[in-house]
Amino acid sequence: MSNLTRTKILFLITKSNWGGAQRYVYDLATSLDTTRFEPVVVLGGTGALVGQLQQAGVRTITLTSLQRNISVRKELQLVVELWRTVRAERPDVLHVNSSKAGGIGCLIGRLARVPRVVFTAHGWAFNEDRPAWQRVVIKAVHWLTVLLSHRTIAVSRAIVEQMNWPLAQGKMTVINPGRTIPTFHSRLAARTVIVQAHPPLAAYTADVWLMIVAELHPIKQHERLFAALQSITSNYPRVRLVCIGTGELQAYLQTYIEKHGLTGHVFLIGQLPEAATVLKAADLFVLPSASESYGYVLHEAGLARVPIVATRVGGVTDIIESTDEGTLIDPTNPRELTDAINDFLHCPDRYTNRTAALQTKLAARSVAAMTTATRAVYHQ
Repeated sequence: MSNLTRTKILFLITKSNWGGAQRYVYDLATSLDTTRFEPVVVLGGTGALVGQLQQAGVRTITLTSLQRNISVRKELQLVVELWRTVRAERPDVLHVNSSKAGGIGCLIGRLARVPRVVFTAHGWAFNEDRPAWQRVVIKAVHWLTVLLSHRTIAVSRAIVEQMNWPLAQGKMTVINPGRTIPTFHSRLAARTVIVQAHPPLAAYTADVWLMIVAELHPIKQHERLFAALQSITSNYPRVRLVCIGTGELQAYLQTYIEKHGLTGHVFLIGQLPEAATVLKAADLFVLPSASESYGYVLHEAGLARVPIVATRVGGVTDIIESTDEGTLIDPTNPRELTDAINDFLHCPDRYTNRTAALQTKLAARSVAAMTTATRAVYHQ
């Protein structure tokens, strides 16, 4: 590292939309001391992340060949584009994020003799529902990515445990993502914001609200949550489920709601800017995902002191580590989900009493703490 100039950190991430990995890159790039570091972000597309970074004064470089979909021609173009970019920027640290950018980025970083190549594993694509041979091939690519990096940061303990091939775990360090505590709206104000975005909820502002903030994607298991609610509303007719997020299952889930008579109980309200600020509108936060690398939304719900029911998967157990902090259920057992919600409705105070310990723990996982830990990795 140069002692005469700022340390240049070149971040690389595949997509420029606003998701967990993108928030992570944004938080790091905007939290580094600019008298000591020069952050630059290389990405694909012109999504929300680009505008957010530029507004914060962080320089961005868009690579036209950087996209999630696999294409031999695009991969070859990416190698050329990224090689030229790394050689032109001459970073002290190349910090690679996301699976697609990971392998190519670490290889280019090594070939270009970047002094420090760091890879952050936000999740493994071999955990997705794919044919067995594809999972093996993808795991091999991820394994090589870890070996090519000087150091790999894992966002949860589960990430390390899942990469169980030789030599990999010794190159990995767990640094949980940080979250700056948002300015939460009060319960009443949060419900008012949500009703303004989705007027059909106006008639139910005095009722019990369950909430999920997640992409409408099969892995989040919304349908299972809807089925649980269907069996619950006969005993608790004043329960409403507020679903924040959009995704590929939007039309299918809306049809499911109408078909099963849940129109007055389940509400798909779409995307809300800074959804974390309205979490106090919820009496219970529910996340029945089949897989989570970490779970930013659970981190935020914990900071908001909203009781949580979530599946015992991946990095969720880095957030909720005991029954004193929340309720974890089996992701494959729909009955456990129904029972947990029923238990909350029967005795909500027992769940609310668990929120203080979780809030205290998660408040210490700040962006500043994450940035400090990451800087240490840069200089190892």
